[in-house]
Amino acid sequence: MSDDRTLEDVVVDYLQNHPDFLEQRPDALVNLDLTHRSGEAVSLIERQVEMLRTRNAELEKQLASLVRVATENERLVTRLHRLSIELMPVTERSDFFTQLGNRLLNDFNADILQICLFDAELAAEAGEDVAAIEADDPEVEAFAPLLQKENATCGRLSESKMNFLFGSKARWVQSVALVPLGENGELGMMAIGSSDQARFYPGMGTLFLDLLAEVIAARLSLDAPEEQRRTA
Repeated sequence: MSDDRTLEDVVVDYLQNHPDFLEQRPDALVNLDLTHRSGEAVSLIERQVEMLRTRNAELEKQLASLVRVATENERLVTRLHRLSIELMPVTERSDFFTQLGNRLLNDFNADILQICLFDAELAAEAGEDVAAIEADDPEVEAFAPLLQKENATCGRLSESKMNFLFGSKARWVQSVALVPLGENGELGMMAIGSSDQARFYPGMGTLFLDLLAEVIAARLSLDAPEEQRRTA
């Protein structure tokens, strides 16, 4: 035994290396008691049962959490499928974005939708909820770190970003979901605003929004001029 190891260390190591020791020597359990914080003495077996129950309760909580996440993901995918089916036959760009906006505001219990596209021609034909933006605009460049993320950004944005997205209506927008459209936001971005500060928050699930962004990006790619699609 090394000088820096105590007798307790040696006993612990031995029991860990010989987990069946107490089974082989049940007589050792006769005088072996552990004490609750209340001061009451309990046997080692009772303590082990208590630990197993605690561990089982933790595992049940983890399982319940996984089931909730799986159920929510299934529900979101179903919603996305239905929305995609509804939008497929819509040929007019303005009708597409109008119907998309109505569904998003209803599904998310939100108050305002703003879609910003780098393609000015597409934006002009897409309706009032769609605005044209320029990549070299300093205000647009401020969004670059958010557009380069793989997932939507949820929460509160800076005042300047809020004003850029929502104009005069920004004063009552308390939380936002900002969704890049296309890889690294190459097509633009979509912002959903709510007067409820708890509606969109950092860390919330964004699977539905991320998948929806892919659907919108695919539609925008189809709407792009033939020459632009060939050079893409």
